[in-house]
Amino acid sequence: MESCSEIAVSVSTVRGPEETRSRPVRASCIPRWAAALVFSAAALASHEASSLSLALAQPTQSDAVTATGRVVALRTARIGARLSAHIVEWGRTEEGQSLEVGMPVQAGQMLFRLQADTFADRVHVAEAALKLAEAQLADLKAWTREERREALRATVQQIDAQMAERRRDEERFRRLVEDDKTMPVKRLEEIQLQIQVLEAQRRGAQAQLAEAERGPTATQLAVAEAQVDQARAHLESAKLDLRDTVVRAPFAGVMSRRFKAVGDYVTHAPFTEVLELTSREDLEAELRLPEKFYRRIVPGETQVVLRSPLLTAELKRPVARVVPEVDAVQGTFAFRLSIPPASRGALAPGAFLVGLVRFSGGSESAIVPADAVRMR
Repeated sequence: MESCSEIAVSVSTVRGPEETRSRPVRASCIPRWAAALVFSAAALASHEASSLSLALAQPTQSDAVTATGRVVALRTARIGARLSAHIVEWGRTEEGQSLEVGMPVQAGQMLFRLQADTFADRVHVAEAALKLAEAQLADLKAWTREERREALRATVQQIDAQMAERRRDEERFRRLVEDDKTMPVKRLEEIQLQIQVLEAQRRGAQAQLAEAERGPTATQLAVAEAQVDQARAHLESAKLDLRDTVVRAPFAGVMSRRFKAVGDYVTHAPFTEVLELTSREDLEAELRLPEKFYRRIVPGETQVVLRSPLLTAELKRPVARVVPEVDAVQGTFAFRLSIPPASRGALAPGAFLVGLVRFSGGSESAIVPADAVRMR
């Protein structure tokens, strides 16, 4: 009869890839062949637990990715007035219709007009001020003319003649008053007052003659000329204000929004927005991708296929530029592509676009979790 052995074995139980439990099994007496069988089963279980199943890892980055975005216009302007006044009229189309949202306008076309009465009055006042300043300058320069000096000399001589006559009357009246006592004193006092007035007039005329002979000083001429320049500048400013009561389109485009109506009062400070003008000449596509693709978008190299129901066919364009900013909330960045006018179809600013981005060059890499790596 086969002998028995008293042994203790440890049996490992495998319940899963990460859970292995060992438990001792004790037998007081078991056959030797049974013990060998137990040890063989335990070794086989241990070998199966240590083996790994392998799978081929696929790259997580491909050579193409889909981006979405919108069509944007390069030229968009919120237009108001440089002056403060009421809106009295909207511009009109060639057919005579008042401008409304969605209507095209040409560069230089009238968009709206402000009430101009006050600004027209300022032009008239500035014109009168300029004429006055020019007349004063002309009069100042005329002092150097010989005919003016002759006129002043004649005035002095005339005053001298009148004074001589009044002095003779004074002597005669004095005799009649003091000697003959036939004339009242009041008549003598009147003659003496007239002489005093003539003397004052002569001093003034003589001073003007002396100044005319010397001519105007450089300071007087400079002041007069500066006054003329100032008046002319005021006139130009007033004319500019009157001209700017008509607000015109800075470029050709479409009136995309209108914020005010006829009768509304607009101001230049703070600036009042009256309408929005958008150009359809220069359009771009602005697409967005997650930030992990930021370094893979290369301006001039990365190709994008644009798709939209508004396009007649798919449009392939290179990336024009990358906006160097990542949205902190969405974790995306923007890049832009130009849209040629001949290929834009019915695209308009704000239209939705889908772009298939094809990356140029670069090696692909697979990303696996660190727990999946087993060192041997």
